[in-house]
Amino acid sequence: MKCKHPNTYEKLGFDQVLEDLKSRILHPEAKERVDKLNPISDYAQLLPELKKVEEYVALEESDAKFPNGGHIRIKPLMEKLRVKGNWLSLEEIWNLHNWMSFVDDARKFIKKKEEEAPLLYKLLHEQEFDARLIKDIEKVVNERGQLRDNASPELARIRKEMNKASSGLRNALYRILKTAKEQKWNGGEEITMRNDRLVIPVKTDFKGKVPGFVQDISQSGGTVFVEPAEVLPLNNKVRELQISEHNEIVRILQNLSLKIREVVPSLKGFRNRIIDLALIKAKAMQAISLEAVLPSIEQEGRSMKIMQGYYPPLQLKSKQEEIEVVPLDISFNKNKRIIIISGPNAGGKSVALKAVGLLQLMLQSGMLIPVHPDSRFILFKELYLDIGDEQSVDNDLSTYTSHLYQWRRMGDQMKHTSLFLIDEFGSGTDPRQGAAIAESFLERFVRVGAYGIITTHYGNLKDFAEVNPGTANAAMQFDTRELKPTYRLIEGMPGRSYAFEMANRVGVHKVIIRNAKEKMGGDEMDSEKLLKELERKNSKLNRLLKENEKKEKNLNRLIKENDILQSGLSKNKKQIIRDAKREAEAIIDKANKDIERTIREIQEAKADKQKTKKLRKALEEAKPKLAKQELIEEEEAKVAAKISQEDQVKVLHGEEAKPGDWVIIKSSQTKGILAEKKGKHAVVEVGELRMTLKSDQITKLFVPKSKKKKQIKSSVLTSGSKHAKTEVDMMGMRVEEALPLLDKVIDDARYAGLSQIRILHGKGTGVLREVIRKRLLDLNFVKSVKDAPVEFGGSGWTIAEFKA
Repeated sequence: MKCKHPNTYEKLGFDQVLEDLKSRILHPEAKERVDKLNPISDYAQLLPELKKVEEYVALEESDAKFPNGGHIRIKPLMEKLRVKGNWLSLEEIWNLHNWMSFVDDARKFIKKKEEEAPLLYKLLHEQEFDARLIKDIEKVVNERGQLRDNASPELARIRKEMNKASSGLRNALYRILKTAKEQKWNGGEEITMRNDRLVIPVKTDFKGKVPGFVQDISQSGGTVFVEPAEVLPLNNKVRELQISEHNEIVRILQNLSLKIREVVPSLKGFRNRIIDLALIKAKAMQAISLEAVLPSIEQEGRSMKIMQGYYPPLQLKSKQEEIEVVPLDISFNKNKRIIIISGPNAGGKSVALKAVGLLQLMLQSGMLIPVHPDSRFILFKELYLDIGDEQSVDNDLSTYTSHLYQWRRMGDQMKHTSLFLIDEFGSGTDPRQGAAIAESFLERFVRVGAYGIITTHYGNLKDFAEVNPGTANAAMQFDTRELKPTYRLIEGMPGRSYAFEMANRVGVHKVIIRNAKEKMGGDEMDSEKLLKELERKNSKLNRLLKENEKKEKNLNRLIKENDILQSGLSKNKKQIIRDAKREAEAIIDKANKDIERTIREIQEAKADKQKTKKLRKALEEAKPKLAKQELIEEEEAKVAAKISQEDQVKVLHGEEAKPGDWVIIKSSQTKGILAEKKGKHAVVEVGELRMTLKSDQITKLFVPKSKKKKQIKSSVLTSGSKHAKTEVDMMGMRVEEALPLLDKVIDDARYAGLSQIRILHGKGTGVLREVIRKRLLDLNFVKSVKDAPVEFGGSGWTIAEFKA
């Protein structure tokens, strides 16, 4: 969006917003980028910039916090390395290390938040980053930014020798200094450094007492700094080692600089990304302070609605001074493109006009704005202003002439993609002529299809807005009781100036006010009375609307509380039913196991009637107390049928079973029909289940022809065998729901002798799939866990095979 007035930022208050933005930035280059912010008119370019800020706000308002750092300028370092033979100092390398560490930390952080912040993830991961250089630097530089003694074998040797030589040198100097102090040759000073050599201070009168070389003289001339001849070789040795140390450090830094030079292209790319990130962070911090959001933006539509919009400079000020700021509600559409705002002076007309312009400017500059989230904006390509005094001595322009110049330019250049803001339209000249000229320009603005806001006191412009499509009136509300503005905009009606009310309030004589009303003429007074009555009715309507809104909020709150209560009751009810079912199933499982055990004992003792009678009594006691009589009778019937069947069914060892024969599964003693044979495997039907087993796991049964197929069913009466499933659907379940169900399905499948089960969990985030597969792999009887074939669901299914 092009700002067609050179002082647009200052006139709308955008300069204050930008200064606040700068104050939130630590990166010097990001601060510079604020001065170069240009409003964007391209929807495809603007939306990602806004979304990045929105993502950062969401991260800041969650428990996750972006790492801090990365505030140094690395451009000078890269420029330095462009010159062949240049190398970075230790401080520069350590600064670069800290910057790269921040980049690495930021990439690791955002990688964990890819789903919540995909655009920020793309910003930091679209380009590869080699973090190995960080480790290379840390090998030779410690956490305080100092070169390690073991940065190289040679440096370690030199520093070891230096420590030894320095220790010998100081010992010798302390011994000489002690003598000098005892002889009063020294004024109490200690060993010091002059010309890179260790020396002792000696009073000038006694300098001959200490043989050696004078390296310096104090400013007063009372002290000379003598390097004793005795320590000359030691000082020379230390100095030689210092030179060697320096040369070795330079060599190490040169090698590191060579490695850094190799990754300069990558560093340049990330430099720009980190500057972008610093600016995004500042916008996010400002958005949090302003309680700003990202409204919807219409890419093609031409309607716009600002709901509860705040003028940002006032919002920033209110945070410091705790003043109340009244929000703005205003809307535009193709039939209401230009809004004429009228009302009393100091009633908020200019602030409303500036608020619309500034919110639009901020949004198109990639900033979130303080409006209600349901607000709707469109994008403009040009912004025209005529606000305040435009008088120019340099160009010999009067205030009104300057206004005319601006209006003429608007009429000549504006399009349907333009937004214009004119404050006090037509003022600055004879009111009658000024009003007529303003109305003529307004007709031109309507024809070009531009959107805009005009503030005025002129009645002819209010009348124009009432009868011309494309324009509409709006008024700044005024409290007639307190005679003060409320700063609320009321759409759909023109405003009054309240000149007579204000004159009466400040004590203007009633005769003057009465004469003024008479001079206005009957028509104007009638219009004024009509507006007054309209305002009164509008105020009453607004009061009723507020009361209704309050009641509606209370009603919605009660409905919400009721929904929560109902949801809680429903949830508790479901939980109670689930618990009851689990308890019932557990009781029945235990009873069925007791029945199985009793059956076996009855079979073994069927010749002993006394023992059979005793076991039947135990069987009766084993049945669940809570079971209905029908369940008891059903279980007894099953026992009787089973005993009868066992008397007639025989196991045929050594005979090969063929499809259609009855077989028994050895591991579970379950009976079924052999459906088909597949090589070394057999498919057995048990009721509605089909199981694939190894052929040596089944044995053929002899069944008399008089027995019908339906009489021979699974002999396993546990709930597991009755309810065993080959497939289970866990789509959408939480982990705490899925695991208990998985355990039950596995138990049922094992009881039923199934060789595998299929679990549907979907792809989703993969969390449920990982938990299910981990539980399966922890079981020693699970042979394998794998995806289903692609044509049968792929990774959305897990197939678990059991060991034989």
